[in-house]
Amino acid sequence: MTVVLVHSSDVHVEDDVTGLGHTGLPGLRAVIDTARALAADALLLAGDTFDNHRISVAMLHAAATLIGAAGLPVVLLPGNHDPVLPDCLFRRAGLTDMAHVRIFGVTHDDAIVLAEHELEILGRAHRGFGDMPPLPPPRPRAARWQVVMAHGHYVPPDDWAAQSHRAWRIADGDLASMQADYIALGHWDRAAPAGADDVLAFYSGSPDVARTVNVVRLDEALGVSVSRDVLWSDHQK
Repeated sequence: MTVVLVHSSDVHVEDDVTGLGHTGLPGLRAVIDTARALAADALLLAGDTFDNHRISVAMLHAAATLIGAAGLPVVLLPGNHDPVLPDCLFRRAGLTDMAHVRIFGVTHDDAIVLAEHELEILGRAHRGFGDMPPLPPPRPRAARWQVVMAHGHYVPPDDWAAQSHRAWRIADGDLASMQADYIALGHWDRAAPAGADDVLAFYSGSPDVARTVNVVRLDEALGVSVSRDVLWSDHQK
């Protein structure tokens, strides 16, 4: 059996306050359509699904309508733009009422198990706007497959001191300590690998900039593979 995951992040759904037509909704729709076209077993959105806490109820409900019609499990990790605050965006959007939606820090603490896929997903939600360690503590596996979600800024060893001003830093050692099958990262708009070569940690990039999603296949015989697939909407052009 192969478990297929689609990973994206940094959709930044927002009201069109500039009048330039940017709402993030087309990107969210494209990611969901791509996950469905790939027959994904789950969609992972690794932070900043929403851009800010001033989003109108109408826009929140528009995003929730898309997610509600996804037709597959959706796992949301709150990021630095949409942290878990008392007036929670995810509750205001009505996402907590959807059985197929799991939200770190809201519906689940730091672990989500999709038993039908023998898959455990770990994550640490942003709970405010201050600095924090983006990765959860390593833990023994509770399922055959273990995936970690994190929203933060990867810094390679040679740049660690120079980038001490950065918030939400992620080091090579942080990634290696997880010993997960895949680490789904968010915070960067471009798609890129992170960490040492023997660690499967990747940024998906935002749909608006990367125009792709990361596709993760967990296979008992073949192991773990990671690829990028062009958004389904771009396939149709």
